[in-house]
Amino acid sequence: MKYSDRYDLAALSSYDPTPNQTGSIFLNDVGFYDLSNVSIVGCSVDTVRQLFYGLPRPEMIRRLETFSEAKTQLVTLNENGGDLWHFSKMGKVARYRYKLQNNDLGIVILFGSYFQKLDSIGQHLKIELSPHFISQRSITKIWQRLFSGFGSFANAFLENPIPKGCAVHLAVDYQNFALPADFVSNVKCYARTIRAFDDVTELDLSQLTAGVSSFGGPGVEQNYLIGSASNFQVCLYDKTKSAIREDKIDYFKAQWQNHDENQKVRRIELRFHHQITREVGQHLGRSLEAWPDVAEVLTDLWRYGMGLVRYHLDKNLVHPIWQLLTFDPSFYVPADGLNISRKKKDSIDPVAKNVAMMIGNIITLAARRGFNAKQTLSQLYKLTFYDEIISYYRSRGLGESDLQETIEKGLALRKLIGKAA
Repeated sequence: MKYSDRYDLAALSSYDPTPNQTGSIFLNDVGFYDLSNVSIVGCSVDTVRQLFYGLPRPEMIRRLETFSEAKTQLVTLNENGGDLWHFSKMGKVARYRYKLQNNDLGIVILFGSYFQKLDSIGQHLKIELSPHFISQRSITKIWQRLFSGFGSFANAFLENPIPKGCAVHLAVDYQNFALPADFVSNVKCYARTIRAFDDVTELDLSQLTAGVSSFGGPGVEQNYLIGSASNFQVCLYDKTKSAIREDKIDYFKAQWQNHDENQKVRRIELRFHHQITREVGQHLGRSLEAWPDVAEVLTDLWRYGMGLVRYHLDKNLVHPIWQLLTFDPSFYVPADGLNISRKKKDSIDPVAKNVAMMIGNIITLAARRGFNAKQTLSQLYKLTFYDEIISYYRSRGLGESDLQETIEKGLALRKLIGKAA
C-alpha cells in the first residue's frame, strides 16, 4: 500500500520542494492531483453506544413494570420528577425488556437483558447517545452523565455497574469532491456482496447490513455502505440531503465550519462495533470498554478504519482523496501514531477447543429437535461442566449474553443451510 507525496503551493514554488503532511497537492506515479478545493467542514462523533454490566436495581424494575402494566408512555426515572421519557416494553427481538427515549436530550436507554434473569448480574444496560448530546459536552461531562457523576444513568439502573463495551460512529463531512461511478470497483476491502438500493428517500442507513451496497436512483449520485453493522461498517452519502430529510439541516449548518451553502456536504462515516474496540484495546494492551478510554484513541481508530477499507488508484496506490480523508481529520485528541490492530485469537489449548466443538455439536442437535435459543441454553445450564463453558467465554473477553448470541446465530444458520434436517 502506497501513498502520494503531498506538497503545498509554497513548497512547489521553491527551488527544492519538500513534501509535507498537510499539502493539498498530491504527486504519485500515476499523476498529479490538486485537492486544494476540498474542504473538511466537520469531524464528529456521531454515535456512542455504551454497555454496562451489573445487577438491575429492584426498585427500578418495579417502577418500570408499573408503567408497563398501566400502559404509561410518558414517564420520569424517579418519583421526584426530572426529564420526561417515552417508555415502551420491548419484545425479545430487541434483546432488552425496556426502552426509554428522549430525543430532546438525544439519549436512548435499553434496560433489562432478555438473556439473563433480572435478579442476576449481566449486561443489562445499553445507552445510546445522539450527535447533539455528544457535541454539547466534553468527554468528562458525557461520562459523568453516563457513569461517574451523582445520579448517573448507570447507577440509577444498576447496582455496582461496570463498563462493558463501547461502540462508536465517527463522521467526517467534506465538500467539493464527488466519488466517481467506478468507486466500488476500486475499493479494497474484505466485503464480498454488492447490492443496490434505488429509493434513497426511504433508506434507513442504520438498518443495512449488506457487504457492499450502493443506493440512489437513476441520475442521482450514488451513496455507499460497506461492511456489516455487527462488525465494522463504512457509509458514504450525501449528508445535506440526509439532514434535510430528517429535518436536522439547521443543526448541521451550525456544526459545519466554513462550509459553502451552495455546495452539498458529503459524509464518510466509520462505525465500530464494541467488539472491534475491545479487540483493538487487547492489541494495545489497554482496556477500551469505557467511553473515556475509547475517546483517547479516536483519531488513531479513524486511521485504522480508513485502512481497512481503501479507495485505490491502482493495485497498490491509495487515491489522494482517501489519503486526505484518512490523515487530516482529528477527533478530540490528535493521532498518537498508535500501531492499531485487532488482537488475533490466541491458539487455544485442547480443552478450550473441545468446549467450542461441544457447543457447536449441542447447537446442531438442538436445531434438529426444533429447540429455540432459550431451550438450548437451559440444556447447557444442566451440564455439570457449565462453569467450564462460561470460563472459556470469559477467557475470550465474553459473557453469557455472548453465549446466548452464539446459540441464536447457530440455530438460525443450521436451519437455513440444512444441518437441522
